[in-house]
Amino acid sequence: MKKTMILILALIFALSVIPISSACTLEPVFEDIVISSGIEEDTNEPLDIKTEFEASVENIYATIEISKVKGDDNYRFKWTYLDTGEVILDAENQYDKDQKGKYTTGILMTRIDPQLFELNIIASGDYKVEFYHNGEVVKTTTFKVNKSRVNIIEVSLANELDQNNEPVTITQEFKSNETVYACVKVDYQTTGNTVKAQWKSSAGELLGEESLDMMENPSSPYLIFSFQWETGVIPSGSYKVEIYLNDSLYGSLDFEVTEEVAGAKVTFDQGNEYSATDFGFTITLPDTWTYEENKTEQEDIVNILPPSQDIQVLMQFSAVDPELYLPYGDFADNDSAGFAEQQGWTFIEKNESDSTLQNGAPCKEYSYLFTDNDNINWIIGYGFTENNGVLYILIVITDQVNSSIAIDAYIGILNSLIFV
Repeated sequence: MKKTMILILALIFALSVIPISSACTLEPVFEDIVISSGIEEDTNEPLDIKTEFEASVENIYATIEISKVKGDDNYRFKWTYLDTGEVILDAENQYDKDQKGKYTTGILMTRIDPQLFELNIIASGDYKVEFYHNGEVVKTTTFKVNKSRVNIIEVSLANELDQNNEPVTITQEFKSNETVYACVKVDYQTTGNTVKAQWKSSAGELLGEESLDMMENPSSPYLIFSFQWETGVIPSGSYKVEIYLNDSLYGSLDFEVTEEVAGAKVTFDQGNEYSATDFGFTITLPDTWTYEENKTEQEDIVNILPPSQDIQVLMQFSAVDPELYLPYGDFADNDSAGFAEQQGWTFIEKNESDSTLQNGAPCKEYSYLFTDNDNINWIIGYGFTENNGVLYILIVITDQVNSSIAIDAYIGILNSLIFV
């Protein structure tokens, strides 16, 4: 609840103003506090009187009819949220400061609305309203707001989310290496409610399940569920996701996964160059790919990154002292074996070949095939070429699914090499 108290008070004197007599003193009269969801605008008479409200209520009024009170006496309305003990509204004033020395009669009104609460809805639970006359409680009443009912507004599928966890591109067709996001939008979130997603094949086989408990005051109206294969590549086919609100089925969405790999097309049309004249070379990187540089006086190492984390391709181009890497075949053997051991891969075969780059330089190449515990094949490749006392090495690591992307990028980068 907001700590700032918003005071919304009104006072109407529907009857007469009575001068104070020196011969007699009138006793003030206070009727019971009446709780309602509306009032008559001109008289403050309560409308739709009740003591139990739905959470969607826009206003809750407390009115009290008073008579024979002195205009310069004080009154106070105090609203307490009994579930937490927090005072949500506390307002004090004079009955009618312009009628000092006279008795007055009328109806006092105060109200609460959703703006007093963090979620812009009146919190569910029990409340108490107290009315004070000259500092003493003279009337008390209670009322209840029922637990809010959460509604799902929409469910959509997307392959990308923004920084607020909201869908960027809504689609029902996905590539095999993309993550499928189910985005469930609700009108508001309150604790005690749960949304569940069940991912199934077209035949109804349960492939995965995830439940999310709602939280108060979330940063986004969406609850996000994700679907991805353990291998990182979803087999092509038809699938569906079923969405449940508090274990009741809300609905389902069908989607298709194709064998195509996101970001699979490798092009070199945009002049995405990296140059290091102090190490005597320039290379062109694939369009939309990026790089991270680590340069010292002795070597220049460039890590080349694909446009999506879903593309399992690692590439590294290095300009180094050739004496540290001779013979090239031994270095490639030991380097690939060490990396494979860290990953728990099993060696299958090795290939080596000689080629000539487009710049005319000879290139020695080695490739190694491994398999992991999930029977997924992995490839590590090396290309070595020298010029003017500098050794240039391009290393690529990829899984079998992304091998065509890796090969296109590897060949394109090596053939773009220019000695400067």
